[in-house]
Amino acid sequence: MIRTLDYTLYDYQQQFVRDLAISVKENDHVIGQSPGGTGKTKTFVYIGTKVCNRGGVTLILTERKNVYKQNLDEAKAIGINDKTPKYIPIQPGEFYVAMTQTLEGRPLIYEQFNRLEELGVNFQIIIDECHSGRYSNLLKKLTYGRRLGFTATPDYRQAKHLPLFYNDCVTTHNVQWFIDNHILCDYQHIQRQSGKGADKLEKRNGEFTEASQRKFFGTEDHYQELFRDLDSEPFNKCMLFCASIDHAEEVFDRMVKEGYSCSINHSKRKDAAYQVARFDKLDETNIIVTVGNMTTGYDFPEVDCVVLYRATTSLVIYLQMLFRADRKKEGMFFRTWDYGSNFDRHKAYFHDHPWTKMWFQKLKKSKKEDSISPMILCPQCESMIFVAARKCKWCGYDIPSKEGSKEMGISQDVTNKLAPLEGKKISELSPKELALFANLKNKKPLAARIARALEEQCEGYLKDYGKAMGYKQNWAYIQREMGGDLQFQDFRI
Repeated sequence: MIRTLDYTLYDYQQQFVRDLAISVKENDHVIGQSPGGTGKTKTFVYIGTKVCNRGGVTLILTERKNVYKQNLDEAKAIGINDKTPKYIPIQPGEFYVAMTQTLEGRPLIYEQFNRLEELGVNFQIIIDECHSGRYSNLLKKLTYGRRLGFTATPDYRQAKHLPLFYNDCVTTHNVQWFIDNHILCDYQHIQRQSGKGADKLEKRNGEFTEASQRKFFGTEDHYQELFRDLDSEPFNKCMLFCASIDHAEEVFDRMVKEGYSCSINHSKRKDAAYQVARFDKLDETNIIVTVGNMTTGYDFPEVDCVVLYRATTSLVIYLQMLFRADRKKEGMFFRTWDYGSNFDRHKAYFHDHPWTKMWFQKLKKSKKEDSISPMILCPQCESMIFVAARKCKWCGYDIPSKEGSKEMGISQDVTNKLAPLEGKKISELSPKELALFANLKNKKPLAARIARALEEQCEGYLKDYGKAMGYKQNWAYIQREMGGDLQFQDFRI
């Protein structure tokens, strides 16, 4: 049976497939790294389908039920889960998706995969989210087949098993490339000064402990800071990440008492599916409080706000949380509130990490590379200025030689997204810059009117602005037909 796919890979995905194929020929077992939201599932299902159509066997391994269902549906495959009998026949040309914990306990099944070598049948093993160490025991038992692991974050510091099972790492484009090509969303990262104390939290086994985080983030001052922030900027859907299940329950109860419309999801909630449905399908709530079980395998493009109400030493966990909001959406933008100084540890979501080295070695930090220009708020006009500045370049305020104590409630836009626009006239902005202004200042109606006016001066401006905002293709046409007053005050930002 020839399997067909109901989609076509984008050019960057096709190039990714070609690069992987070249490496596999030489190295057999290869990691494929691509940022969250760039279509890894469709890419590896395409690869697996090609193998099956040539008479081989493909097996996708996953460790989470929601990801298992997603892969099973995408590949139209035969499932191996806890309801699967201890024996099912493995046939050439077939596509299988397995929960790794289940297959590990089914020797009558996985031994058949090993015997494919005797039959001369090509066997492709695809490991979804291969940075997880839960696959290690099963991979040791699967003695035949080429391994192709996919992940957005192959970091040796949290995944020391990677060099044991893979021989190379192939990457596609970095996050900034996907932002520039309107595939992933740009973002603003706001880091609270109150989170500076998070570095003093107790650590155990390299991560901040649950107890110390619950104590740190459980103060009334922190809660009031969180509430002020949630009320200060509009959002459509918000994911709020906590340090543990108990911490999530505490935060959820506190937010409900405060009057927020919230859901909660973690592995111990019997109503977890209903809680998630209230957030997305039923649209009853606009905030979901969660822990680590939603950092992978949950794709809801309407999420445009991520709250890091926790601290983590893990780059993998940090990026997986931010990836929850990077999918295409109206505005092509999301905002992050960071209360645990995570930006200082891990840099921006669009930082270009050297994954081709990070998967097999712990890199030494370069002070020059890792330094982040510290910024402060001008006490007079609240503009972002360098911490070493003696005078605000925006209002001329003389900065005191000794910086005062940082109070709860002061924050930094560490991504400093507005800085390149400051001083420019609104009519001088490119379509992408106008989109950034619209998102940061919540001025979408005004920006749309300005775009209509600038279309008169530069044909194609509306189309490019609509693309930068993630609007539908006919948006520019509708705007042109609107007519009306196109006058606007040409102010400086």
